[in-house]
Amino acid sequence: MKIDVLPLGLYEENIYLIHENGHVLIVDPGCHRAREILKYISKDEKADAIVLTHGHEDHTYCVDDLADELGCPVYMHPLDLPLVQAASSGAKPFSRPVYTPLKDLLEGKMTLGTFKVQIYHTPGHTAGSVCVRYRDVLITGDTLFAGSIGRTDLYSGNDAQMSESLLKLKQLPGNLTICPGHGPASTLADEFRHNRYVLYYLKQIDTEPED
Repeated sequence: MKIDVLPLGLYEENIYLIHENGHVLIVDPGCHRAREILKYISKDEKADAIVLTHGHEDHTYCVDDLADELGCPVYMHPLDLPLVQAASSGAKPFSRPVYTPLKDLLEGKMTLGTFKVQIYHTPGHTAGSVCVRYRDVLITGDTLFAGSIGRTDLYSGNDAQMSESLLKLKQLPGNLTICPGHGPASTLADEFRHNRYVLYYLKQIDTEPED
């Protein structure tokens, strides 16, 4: 397995290309020009799918061009559809229409071409945010960063859901490498030990009064 990390998009959003056995899985193609991503896919490789961790434009910008070029399906959680539908996206921050038909990316095990992945629905940054696990790598989108978390004050963001999502991630193996939507990689163990935003949000669950 080889992973290319391409901070080419708006706000230096990380685009991930997972290569294995002549197949490629693309996550969050947010740059302006599809050809910049295509440089990293050889003529001998097949793109199995494009996966979107959420619907903000800095993660979706060249989905249509890339899908047209590669002829592969695109997956996103349906709760983020308002961010990419032409009729509703323009009035919401960081939204942009995606015209390629989108397949549902839902909690649980999924097979995307040759890639067997585990999807974790992690709302908080957006209602349809997900994390994508492949082997010992967890692509966290804008849910969890090295030293921070995604903001919750945008459309469909929610503090309580962010706390619950972080608690869900806390149950996973600490040695998983996290590959976030922005910034450097880390491990789950490091983030749940040192990330002050994570610790603050988890504390909110611990201190909620019982009914």
